Amino acid sequence: MNQKKWRPATDRRNRLSNHSIPQRVLNIKLSLPPVLFYLDEIQRFEPKRESGWINSGLCPFHNDKNVGSFSVNLDSGAFKCFSCGTAGGDVIAFYRLKYCCDFMTALADLEGRCGLWR
Repeated sequence: MNQKKWRPATDRRNRLSNHSIPQRVLNIKLSLPPVLFYLDEIQRFEPKRESGWINSGLCPFHNDKNVGSFSVNLDSGAFKCFSCGTAGGDVIAFYRLKYCCDFMTALADLEGRCGLWR
């Protein structure tokens, strides 16, 4: 009989390749700290400390006149505007909302910005 030898499937499925989406997201988050990303993206963003939630700058998603209505977490990259209600969990979500693009386009653009390539 022609039987195939049994092998555990953990070899291929559980290992992250360099081109997998979770690995690409991790590479962006390690290469682009939230504080540097938000320094480029938000007007009048002047962080007073290097971690935690801070009230910062003007919200880029509407005509904001109140400095401090937009909050950013410098550890995770999460953001929230208390005027318009826009919120997200990381720099990729911010990029998608600001530039109106899909997830894969945001990944590719941020990889280029970080100097990463596929």
